[in-house]
Amino acid sequence: MDLELTGKVAIVGGSSKGIGLAAAHSLARDGGKVTLVARHGDELQTASSKLQLEVGGNAVLAVVGDLSDPADIQSVFDATIARWGRVDIIVNNLGGPPPGELMDFTDGQWQSAFDLNFSSAMRMNRLVLPGMIERQHGRIIAVLSKAIKEPEDRLGLSTVARSALSSYSKLLAQEVAGNGITVNNVLPGSVATDRLHSVIEMQAKANSRSIAEQEVFRLASVPAGRFGDPAELGDLIAFLASARAGFITAQNIAADGGQIKGLSA
Repeated sequence: MDLELTGKVAIVGGSSKGIGLAAAHSLARDGGKVTLVARHGDELQTASSKLQLEVGGNAVLAVVGDLSDPADIQSVFDATIARWGRVDIIVNNLGGPPPGELMDFTDGQWQSAFDLNFSSAMRMNRLVLPGMIERQHGRIIAVLSKAIKEPEDRLGLSTVARSALSSYSKLLAQEVAGNGITVNNVLPGSVATDRLHSVIEMQAKANSRSIAEQEVFRLASVPAGRFGDPAELGDLIAFLASARAGFITAQNIAADGGQIKGLSA
């Protein structure tokens, strides 16, 4: 299937590893030009160099930045425009805030969580949307979590902030659908990333289990009987970014091996 991504320009957050890197790989493999963004320069450069070797051409730009910082968001956008002149696709993919009990979080921790998992995407979208509206085409995709449908213990900061972004995305999708712009969220379940490993470690400690025992417990909750591969999420994101997905918008799309048990959309 031709996804018609050749020459399309994407910014992918958190793309030095995990789902972000997988999304960047899928987009670049199918002809896109990709700005990779992450906070850690060494990891980002390694990922960028490897991806550039795989896809060839001049398809990869690496920009070090903290996407919870408005100044860094502007710098990432400006660098992308300077290189390629436009942004067609934005993948808002950010790490998660620390775990804990809701009553223990300070005002500062709540603010930091919203800066990371809500405001970062809102600010980036505000930068890319004028150009998308002018060209009457665009794709906005956020990587959230299946926890916005079925909350998990001690992940309240992440769940609340990402739920806010889900609501925002639904409203934004209504406003820009007539401009050829789609807005969708991807909800990963238990995908084999560093984030999953850290969650398993945290929950093992909270439940007085070994890490191995907690991993078995989590795996038992996935009907597919395995953890997801980041590449599977990357391919889903590339499809949503493609011309083939032009009539799909305002959706929360789970990729969780059947882990969400609820019936609501």
